[in-house]
Amino acid sequence: MADRRALAQGGARAIGALVGVGIAVAVIAGATLLPLPDFAIGAPSQTVHPVPADQQRVCPGPVLALAADAGQASRPSAIGNASSVYGTDGPDVQTRNLTPDASAAAPDQAPLALTAATPRGATKPPLFGGAQIQNVVSPDLSGLAAASCAEASADSWLVAGATTLGQTSLVLLSNPTSVDATVNLDIFTETGRVSAPGATGIVVPAGAQKVVPLAGLAPSATAPVVHVSTSGGEVVATMQQSFEQGIEPRGAELAGPTGAPSRVQTISGVTIASLAAITAAQSSESVSVEFPTVRLFVPGTQDAQVTIGAVGESGTAAGDSYAQTVKAGNVAEIPLDHLKDGNFTVTVRSSVPVVAAVRTSVIGSKTRDFAWFVSSPPLTGDQLVAIPVGPKTLVHFANAEDKDVKVKLQPESGSPIALTVPAEGGANAGVTAGRYTVTGAEGLVVSVSFAGDGQASSYAVSPAGPLAAPIEVYPH
Repeated sequence: MADRRALAQGGARAIGALVGVGIAVAVIAGATLLPLPDFAIGAPSQTVHPVPADQQRVCPGPVLALAADAGQASRPSAIGNASSVYGTDGPDVQTRNLTPDASAAAPDQAPLALTAATPRGATKPPLFGGAQIQNVVSPDLSGLAAASCAEASADSWLVAGATTLGQTSLVLLSNPTSVDATVNLDIFTETGRVSAPGATGIVVPAGAQKVVPLAGLAPSATAPVVHVSTSGGEVVATMQQSFEQGIEPRGAELAGPTGAPSRVQTISGVTIASLAAITAAQSSESVSVEFPTVRLFVPGTQDAQVTIGAVGESGTAAGDSYAQTVKAGNVAEIPLDHLKDGNFTVTVRSSVPVVAAVRTSVIGSKTRDFAWFVSSPPLTGDQLVAIPVGPKTLVHFANAEDKDVKVKLQPESGSPIALTVPAEGGANAGVTAGRYTVTGAEGLVVSVSFAGDGQASSYAVSPAGPLAAPIEVYPH
């Protein structure tokens, strides 16, 4: 009996142990498989949409001439007036004249500052654009000079100008802000960096323009590049260049900033004309007439392996490609030979960041001129393009994508202009003076060119800078 009782007690204990193990397994499985309550507490936040700030643009004003008297060389004078066109798709534009550094006979010979306010309650600023043009005719200086009315910046690059015999270049610094700007000019040429004490600490008063003759800082420079940087306020930098051969004026131009240093620079709408006349002049004149040329500069310390592609826009003959090594710290110029008259998209691809622009010349029946074409960033959305009155005017589009893009230009009145920009190519549309709203061109590089008998000029169309973006606020 004792043995039976012992066996029964042992069996009961075994069964109890098994039940306990089963309960433990069930508890563990439940803790593992069943979802637990979520006790995480999210940080409280609120998205704030700032009111977009007012937009500002500056038109550089009329072409300037240095005084013939060396004692007055620092006081340039305005020649004639520039004609400007500007506007928005919202409220009217407010205008004011900046205080000119040059002697001016009338208030409208001063640089023009434009302001477009964002309507109350609007979530984005209005489309805004402006441009100016001037046909300069004087005994010492002539040419067609067009420029975009641009946004002020604390950092920009001017890839244009020359200070060799007959060449005059002026750096125009316009300050539309309410504080003085201190400007430093870092100048580079074909021989390297220029050491010029007067190039640093240049004070541009608030609401004024300062003119700096480049020859006083970098004399006898064939291919200068100027890096403009500021502290305090911001400025709009423009390079005015004019050329006089003997006693004959050979052109004038206003060149705005080119794109910031990048491994890819796209220059749309490069217009080449009268190459046969230029070739003939090269062989018959003692002073060289420049062929189309790409000016390049490598801001870093590593040499650049550069490939340049020139692709003809719709209706233009096929382009060409060029390859070269560009030494860091020195400005280089690469001729675009083997091209024909027409319109081209020039793309610079480099192993390291570079800045770039293209210069072309034109010979007419009585006059000569030259033009600078600068690179610019692609558009980020709809754009308002202002077109002043000038000779044959084209809006150019460059498409780096692998598919065609359909673009529409809507004038203030009249029928829209529809345009297909081919993949990895370019196209253009003829326009008249006025304001055009461009839609469908996101991702395209855009510029405007003017061409007449012995006349040429161009300016880039750049997207507006960021004014306001949503902010996520996390209170304490």
